[in-house]
Amino acid sequence: MYLTYFIKQNRYMEVSQMSALEEVFISKASCKQRAGRAGRVRDGFCFRLYTQEQFKDLRAYTTPEILRVPLEELCLSIMKCQYGKPHEFLNGALDPPQGLAVSRAMTLLRDVGACRVDESSLTPLGHHLATLPVNVRIGKMLLLGAIFGCLEQIAIIAAAMTEKSPFVVPLSKRSEAEAAKDTLAVAYSDHITLYKAYHGWCKARHESRTVENSYISKNFLKRSTLLDIENVKSDLVRLVKGIGFDNRLGDTKFESSSHVLPSPGQVLSISTVEAKTDDLDATNISMIKAILTAGLYPQVGQVVTQPSVDITLKSVCMVETPQGIAQVHPFSVNKNLSLTNSWLVYHEKIRLTRVYIRDTTVVSPYALLLFGGAIDVQHIQRVVSLDDWIRFKAVAKTGVIFKEIREMLNDMLERKLREPSLNISGSHLISLLKELIRSEKTR
Repeated sequence: MYLTYFIKQNRYMEVSQMSALEEVFISKASCKQRAGRAGRVRDGFCFRLYTQEQFKDLRAYTTPEILRVPLEELCLSIMKCQYGKPHEFLNGALDPPQGLAVSRAMTLLRDVGACRVDESSLTPLGHHLATLPVNVRIGKMLLLGAIFGCLEQIAIIAAAMTEKSPFVVPLSKRSEAEAAKDTLAVAYSDHITLYKAYHGWCKARHESRTVENSYISKNFLKRSTLLDIENVKSDLVRLVKGIGFDNRLGDTKFESSSHVLPSPGQVLSISTVEAKTDDLDATNISMIKAILTAGLYPQVGQVVTQPSVDITLKSVCMVETPQGIAQVHPFSVNKNLSLTNSWLVYHEKIRLTRVYIRDTTVVSPYALLLFGGAIDVQHIQRVVSLDDWIRFKAVAKTGVIFKEIREMLNDMLERKLREPSLNISGSHLISLLKELIRSEKTR
């Protein structure tokens, strides 16, 4: 057995708010633990590829996980157990995390609506999120998916976000793998494209193992990962239904409402989606995108297409975020997106050779205005903004309409979260919301 001097370790950087797989020195404790593997089955040899002097300079132990990962779930559990404010409780830990790390976690919990401003108590949403063994963003998506009648679709997407990607990229067939994924691409969305790939696999598997193998091979998918996604999806659906949430709105293929709505779409330039594909129609896609926006916000960026430094590519999709410019990952369906000034949400920002965003979905202003940050209406300038940086040119009436709808929606969701068994399918507000989502134009 050979032991190297380095290991790759995932680390979350608070200032830039991104994860990075860093190469760091191994610890002495890890050296001893790994050496033991050589004799686990039978007598063996361990060859250390570093000197004794280098070994002496190593840290005694690996940096504790509490100091290098996001702390949202931990803070959520602290408040769920009523241990007081997370800042104060974590100060008593053996290895207290930095105050900035705790502050970032609490900011996220406030952004998703999981805790109150006093930072010591949970909202009804927070109590439900604390019972789900998933990231708080994904948990919020699952609950909204159940409330708005598309739990199955959101659960598949959420399961894929917690597992490895089912798409494989063999080094010798990279271009073929990218082309296969581009063929599946739909709605300018990695998330919905993945759902489409999963849905196609389910149909192929239902026919025969031969058809399934052909589908997997053709689309460069990994069967074991798809099976993992299926299992996790089933677990997530069971957990959400177990706390009282079911598909109270039924199928997301909504019927037209008779209510007459104001027409904010007439004054906003709407980024929209492609039409039908398999069981996904434009309304389904819009609803899924709205829920993705609710869960992933404020991980939002505006598309800024730039020429590529790679001579084999015409352009790359660059995205402006509050933390700076980032590039859409090369294996994303949006890697060459040319919808300049469109908005997209993303699941993760990472630093490799450069800063990339992964798992992206183009979303419309409607989704952002309904499920994004605080709305500010600037009457004289005719601007509607979210959190002082996402700006839309629109008459003041548009901002006021969305602000009122948002307040009513939040009140209704609060009641639903307090009483999961409450049936809101006949709500006048739900009908308005359906019609508003349906009113988006499609490409």
